[in-house]
Amino acid sequence: MTQRITVLINAIKDQALNIRTYELVSPSGEPLPSFTAGSHVDVFLSNGLVRQYSLSNAPNEQLRYVIGVQKDENSRGGSIYLHDTFKVGDQVEISIPRNHFELDESAQRYKLIGGGIGITPILSMARRLKALGKPFQLYYACRNEDRAAFMEELKSSELSSHVIFSFDDVHGPLKTQSLFSRVDPGVQIYCCGPGGLMDAVKEATHAWPVDTVRFEHFAADDSTGPREDDDSFEVVIQSTGKVLQVPADKSILTVLEENGIFVDHACCEGICGTCETGLIEGDVDHRDMILTEDEKSENQVLMVCCSRAKSGRLTLDL
Repeated sequence: MTQRITVLINAIKDQALNIRTYELVSPSGEPLPSFTAGSHVDVFLSNGLVRQYSLSNAPNEQLRYVIGVQKDENSRGGSIYLHDTFKVGDQVEISIPRNHFELDESAQRYKLIGGGIGITPILSMARRLKALGKPFQLYYACRNEDRAAFMEELKSSELSSHVIFSFDDVHGPLKTQSLFSRVDPGVQIYCCGPGGLMDAVKEATHAWPVDTVRFEHFAADDSTGPREDDDSFEVVIQSTGKVLQVPADKSILTVLEENGIFVDHACCEGICGTCETGLIEGDVDHRDMILTEDEKSENQVLMVCCSRAKSGRLTLDL
């Protein structure tokens, strides 16, 4: 089960068009669990939904978490509910921070790319790199300045000399090919933003070593969902030897729950990592957007909310 803590909404600030930040603190004033740059928390909403939001503040701040939330009228209800109901003084349940977008602090230099609300984890990374004295550039791409969060801080703080802004209505789309296509030894790239931006960065960096370019998705694409050629397969529960049939139209997670086996989960889209489960045996069709290509080839874990079997049977460490 995901470890939950109760936090108090200490402040709410309008950052940009439909974007607010929420400062979360311990109701007792005690330090919160530590986190690393790139971390996120699950927010458990009273309407039953669970949503993941990245932490934007510096990892050395122990008395608060700051999350950025963009109100999306086309969402499944999480961001709308949060914008419409959360008030200063409310207490909410969140998970302790976890990180699937961890900053490797051993690189010589860094290129950070944030698109829209994707600036949130990137900003935490920038703060950490500044504290470490590491050279970096931060590219912030938005449709226009009205939609760009944290502008006051990015323009006036100690980070301002590191930031390059790119607004579509002024500069056109971020020039990813000219900025990132040349392999730069000693540099690591971190990118979070909408699908179009991340696809462009992926295309521009296709020649880079796989361990030097990292992405975090805040929305799933079509690759995580069901496909017409999906087939049924079996999963074996290692602890009991029980064999379960996973039909083509159901996920492993659904079948497990139908058989009284609960695996912690949240997004059900392969983007949060909550349902990560150990693999004992079998060849997985990994459809999540979290594991690196190396991690997928190692075949040691899978996300049971979306992944399927290439082989006829998977043995799960359950």
